[in-house]
Amino acid sequence: MKTLEEHDVDAFGMLDSPAPEQDRLQPEPVLPEPVAEPAEPEPRQVPPLSIDGNGNDTALRDINKPRFDIGALVLTDGLLQLARASSEKRSGRGLQDRDALVHLADRYVEPPGLLGLSSGGQPKTAIEILRDRRVLLLTAEAHDGGQFAACMRLGHELRKGHPDLVVREELIDELRVADLLVDHEPAVVIGDLRDAHDKLQSVRRGLVEFVEELERHLSYLILIIPSDQARRFEDFLPGRVHHLSRPTPLKVFARHAIGLDSESFAHDSVLTDRLRNLWPPEVKELADAVSDRIGQDEDPAHALQEVLRSQRDEQGPSLRELVRKRQDSGDIEWLALLLAATLLEGAETWHIVDAADRLLALNGAQRKKTVPLLRPSPYTRLLALDYESFNCDDRKFQPRGTGTSVLRFFWREHRDLRKTLKRWIGELPRQISDLTREELERLADRCAELAGEDSAEVALELAEGWAATKSGTDSDGDRTSDHPTARYRRSIAVRLLTTTATDPAVGTRIRQKLLEWSKGANSDLQLLTAEVCAGIGESFPRIALTRLKHLANSENPHVRIAVLEATRQIGTDLGVSSFLRYVSEWFDNAAPARLSLLADSVATVLMKDKEDVDIETAAAFWRQALDTMPPESLRPVVASWLHVAAGASPAQRDLMVEPLVLATESKTQRIAQILYASRSAPNQPDPAESDPLAATLHRLSVRLDEVDPVWR
Repeated sequence: MKTLEEHDVDAFGMLDSPAPEQDRLQPEPVLPEPVAEPAEPEPRQVPPLSIDGNGNDTALRDINKPRFDIGALVLTDGLLQLARASSEKRSGRGLQDRDALVHLADRYVEPPGLLGLSSGGQPKTAIEILRDRRVLLLTAEAHDGGQFAACMRLGHELRKGHPDLVVREELIDELRVADLLVDHEPAVVIGDLRDAHDKLQSVRRGLVEFVEELERHLSYLILIIPSDQARRFEDFLPGRVHHLSRPTPLKVFARHAIGLDSESFAHDSVLTDRLRNLWPPEVKELADAVSDRIGQDEDPAHALQEVLRSQRDEQGPSLRELVRKRQDSGDIEWLALLLAATLLEGAETWHIVDAADRLLALNGAQRKKTVPLLRPSPYTRLLALDYESFNCDDRKFQPRGTGTSVLRFFWREHRDLRKTLKRWIGELPRQISDLTREELERLADRCAELAGEDSAEVALELAEGWAATKSGTDSDGDRTSDHPTARYRRSIAVRLLTTTATDPAVGTRIRQKLLEWSKGANSDLQLLTAEVCAGIGESFPRIALTRLKHLANSENPHVRIAVLEATRQIGTDLGVSSFLRYVSEWFDNAAPARLSLLADSVATVLMKDKEDVDIETAAAFWRQALDTMPPESLRPVVASWLHVAAGASPAQRDLMVEPLVLATESKTQRIAQILYASRSAPNQPDPAESDPLAATLHRLSVRLDEVDPVWR
């Protein structure tokens, strides 16, 4: 047996490398018995104060540790429930919340030339270009110069004069009116093309036609473009490009530094020198670091000094030098602990050490055998990670973001290690089955960083491996598992893909793969796609519902339940009118399974939301429904619509009846369809007009008689 000192340190493949970085609660319906996963045993619970001493050298086998952490595992009705990672909560992405826009405007420091009116022969402001031309091409000298925040601020400004405007970011693969503009829903559409150089040519080609449609849809378009492409766009569409300027950095800092009196630092020369050349995102990051320290009861002046000191302190060896020094000394355990700590930052000590041991094993290293009583504890071993930025007590790196930077450094500079890292990361969720929700989410987020550093294939490969049920599928690929361990791993994949699917650099590939999976026959991947769509649906409903439309054809019970839950949630978030606009394409070449699921979704959304429904939108929806839905699918949707109408005020009740009438277009067959669907509703009340539902049905009958060509 080799000791650590006798092993080839370059098993990591580093030495010769050139130096270049909320749980959504799922429904628990009665289903067929889930596919068992006998090959994956449940996590072993070690009795308190026990030491097995079975001679296994791998960490975590012979030490007492609370494997059944309450944050990871709970017992419900005698069934083991493992932790699940929640989808990443987006801040300011996709469909914009109106209150959030107001909050942004309150904290936003306006740069010169963005809002207001131009004067004295100066170029038009950004808001003037938008109002005059309906399209704005926004750029800045810095890649991250606050362009997106400026777009949202412009959207909020437009809404002041047009409260019905919807402000939403779209993930633009190409400029297609059918994808980006919705009939009867005026919008400010924001598209970020800073990292989409491969799409710029096709976007330029589609701009002229798209701009012509903006007027008809009463909408606006703001595209964020790279600074090196500004001249090309200016030549193509003169007068639409706006170069974002930089607001006063000190004002931005004062607006975001919580708990720090602006008067106390206004004349601090060190601060002003540090801020002088920073753009708003960098200033905000600095202000957040100060606010974090103040939030931990640190003196504000001292917090500011410490943050500024750490920003300018460049003493000490670089990470590259430290890694090379450890490699030269053969300290492979230190390297493994560092990588494990970056991947599972903040996780319990035994999880980090366990992950490090598994990385050592993949590199062919084995710890020297010792008897259990002489074996160092995980905490003692982690103390060996004497890296200045790492705190062994809370297992976190300082300043915030250091852990991510370290992992990206290894991934970028040590390419020979990538295959080993991918295998290590991919196997961890199968080998360590009691990670808490926070630990699962951190693991997924670190993987998303690696995907952004390299390519989407990293995220897709990991996610597909985690989603696969270990027991396999049948020849048709129509079986999937709802076993706790399958849900445990799938939740990490969901978190990873909901993060990367909206990434400007790799998101296009992720979204395309999700579309392929939604049309495929592999139920494991279909279920994964459905849960990803639920995660991104609130912010990007169009993208989610397009994929859910194909998934709705699945006959797999787990997939159908996931699709129904996702669709209902998106519909509730959107509201009835917007939801009906988005799902209108579901009728195209619809199979009975999809129509049935659509009926259930619309019925639920209607029952939960009694907002004013746009009559034209609803009438268009019902026209498609009458043309495509069989009676058994049409009946529950019509019945639910009428039940909602019955619960509204008399005036609103009449308005909700009207779309059903308009949808008939006075055609006898359609009138008969509506009459059949409404009069065969279950639990039909006595036709006394004192009953709201009876009154609604009577109103519908009268209006149908009025448009019936025979009676007329």
